[in-house]
Amino acid sequence: VLTGGTVLSGVIGLIDGSYTLESFFKSVTTGMGGMMELVLLAILIGGMVELIQYNGGIQYLMNVLTRNIRSKKGAEFGIAGLVSMTNMCTANNTISIIFTGPLAKNIADQYEIDPRKSASVLDLFSCCVQGLIPYGAQMLTAAGFAALSPVELLPYAFYPILVGVCGIASILIGFPRFSKVAEKKEYHKTA
Repeated sequence: VLTGGTVLSGVIGLIDGSYTLESFFKSVTTGMGGMMELVLLAILIGGMVELIQYNGGIQYLMNVLTRNIRSKKGAEFGIAGLVSMTNMCTANNTISIIFTGPLAKNIADQYEIDPRKSASVLDLFSCCVQGLIPYGAQMLTAAGFAALSPVELLPYAFYPILVGVCGIASILIGFPRFSKVAEKKEYHKTA
């Protein structure tokens, strides 16, 4: 999708004259350079997570986290809490998802939560927290434009609040209803 969008915007820009071939490639290079910091950080975090897993840290965290979980909804709230806390510590939702992904997968497998639901919970709650923490990039940018304190903007952060409310509601009512067991049975019937 990203490559298709880049190529399509380049073609449209070349056709309507807003880009020359040179300026198009310069824009692509600038965009790739801007992502380099995030790519390096993701690689380092991925390596750190693998090192933690190799030394038994992931299993230890799993035992601590799942000790009080009794149901599928509890497991989903556990995943939500895990990614939320990680995001509060890192102030970066991408990194918090990369870091908590292996734990969320283990919890989802143990409590038969569909991978799509687990991924949605990770994304919803990391974005909710990212938009609400006053030291997050989004809040700091908005505060800079508005010349206000990030804390003064919190009452107007409607979108992340609604994302959090919708995430909690989706867990409580069990929406969407995916069934991992039913999908496995369906897969084995067709295979």
